[in-house]
Amino acid sequence: VNEVLKTNVAKYTASDLITQREHVSQLILNDLKQRAREFNLVIDDCSITHCTFSQQYNKAIEEKQVAQQEAERAKYLVEKALQDKRTVITRAEGHAAAAQLIGEAVQRNPAFV
Repeated sequence: VNEVLKTNVAKYTASDLITQREHVSQLILNDLKQRAREFNLVIDDCSITHCTFSQQYNKAIEEKQVAQQEAERAKYLVEKALQDKRTVITRAEGHAAAAQLIGEAVQRNPAFV
């Protein structure tokens, strides 16, 4: 049993073992049935019910998630800065247009001042 498990599990990455659990279980079941026939045994079913990974792997997963969250936060901050920049530009353009209109009004009507 261990040999069949190790042979099949070694073909996949840890994340693939999680996402393709049913497929891997089916491969293991097929191999176990074939090996069991040699000993006149019949195996009906096989399932992967408990997967554990090393602390080093778990830590790497956690660090990756933290890095992804930090990247998303940085992306958000960049997008916010760009939006703030557009707001400042739009406001400045509005002030410039208002100043120009006031200047034109003063030129047309000197008594305006």
